[in-house]
Amino acid sequence: MSVKTEKVIVLGKSGAGKDFLMRKLVEEKGLEGGLKWTTRPKRKLEQQGVNYNFVTESEFFQAIKDNKFLTYQKFEVEPEGSDPETWYYGITLEEFERAQVFQMTPGEFEDITPEQRKECFVVYLDIDRPIRESRLHIREDKNDSIMRRLDADDLDFKYFTDWDLKITDPEFDADGVYSLMD
Repeated sequence: MSVKTEKVIVLGKSGAGKDFLMRKLVEEKGLEGGLKWTTRPKRKLEQQGVNYNFVTESEFFQAIKDNKFLTYQKFEVEPEGSDPETWYYGITLEEFERAQVFQMTPGEFEDITPEQRKECFVVYLDIDRPIRESRLHIREDKNDSIMRRLDADDLDFKYFTDWDLKITDPEFDADGVYSLMD
């Protein structure tokens, strides 16, 4: 297996398969996965330090104050049966230097410098909404409203055009992505 030097940035709407692709690139292709920090609650089967670095708002705000983040975002969410909440997600500069595979939103991706962009292979998972909606219902994620997420994603990705590979096949695999990387 050849050594890949590019960082992979995976973008896609909710339910597009970002976690699946990232997991395959890490587990099957040996790339180093990057972990985001988040203040949101863990989902079923998620683990601290494996899926995310789950932190308190206080820890997150201290990291902002200490200029530790390459990028971070604030999300207003509507958990089923609960009042609206605010969650934060971020990628530290240290993590961006260390790891090779990341998930980002278009807003996070905008914080990448042109020099950093040159070192990245950007994959956009553009999977049809009905397929994504079905996947989200199967996931039984109660942390946020599915319809709110789908609608917000449509807005977030409306003008996104900066990718190296756009995947529209919901049955994609990691081999094709890996083979196109430098």
